[in-house]
Amino acid sequence: MSKQPSPRSSGIFDAILSNNANRDPERLAMKYAKMAQSPFIFLRGACHLFYDVLPDSPLFRDAPLAWCCGDLHFENFGSYKGDNRLVYFDINDYDEAALAPFTWDIIRLLTSIQCGADALNATHAETLAVSQSCLNAYRNALIIGKDFWVERDTSVGLVNALLTTLQGRERAAFLDKRTIRKNHRRSLILDGIKALPASDLQKKTVTDFMDRFAATQPSPKFFEVLDIGRRIAGTGSLGLERFVILVEGKGSPDGNYLLDIKEAKPSAMAAHLVRLGIKQPTWSDEASRVVSIQK
Repeated sequence: MSKQPSPRSSGIFDAILSNNANRDPERLAMKYAKMAQSPFIFLRGACHLFYDVLPDSPLFRDAPLAWCCGDLHFENFGSYKGDNRLVYFDINDYDEAALAPFTWDIIRLLTSIQCGADALNATHAETLAVSQSCLNAYRNALIIGKDFWVERDTSVGLVNALLTTLQGRERAAFLDKRTIRKNHRRSLILDGIKALPASDLQKKTVTDFMDRFAATQPSPKFFEVLDIGRRIAGTGSLGLERFVILVEGKGSPDGNYLLDIKEAKPSAMAAHLVRLGIKQPTWSDEASRVVSIQK
């Protein structure tokens, strides 16, 4: 006789299905397969469940408010190139960002370290030491009251090695990993690992959007669409509308750029912030929330 799921587990299954409703089935199947691999990947893929079980205590209810990432785990730190073309290391995912008690971010980060000990190849003692180090650094930064850029000249260790490598990376070499070059034209590699084919309707929708956007820019030619694919990236957002777009950039073939366009959903914290009476700014849409808080 098969064991029947408990009411609690059934509730969890229902919450997961509801949160992932209407997503692209192909990439949603990838998400569920990833979530089954480890507690850490499950944590990444079910951010909404994390806030459903966050204790209703003064530590999490009455703490001062701050602009929070909302999904702060150790794999949501990484590199990006700023408007000044320097490479920085910082939080690089703001999909769940909102105005929330500042303790929510640090507890999610510490939880990710505990759940991800195997991914970090860390012993129990090392995991506790890293968690304590993160907590101390977070506290000290709050006491100082000022944040600092982490770039190549101010970084050390592994972060410095990463930023030094990225600063010297050639665009053509990067494009060669993601595209196929034929004569003077490139097209995306649609291998089911980084990208999947887009339908004709999806291509038309994205191209029309890009044409409207390009018309508002000083150099419309830069955003001329060359190819479009459904992008495969992340865990929590797998299955949402997301596209990788190859554009003309600074000229074909080696001056092309890859753009990432992703659907923005409400923050996983939203319902709990409403419950606590924590009001948010009036955003024109969810994308404006993500971009504004990141800035």
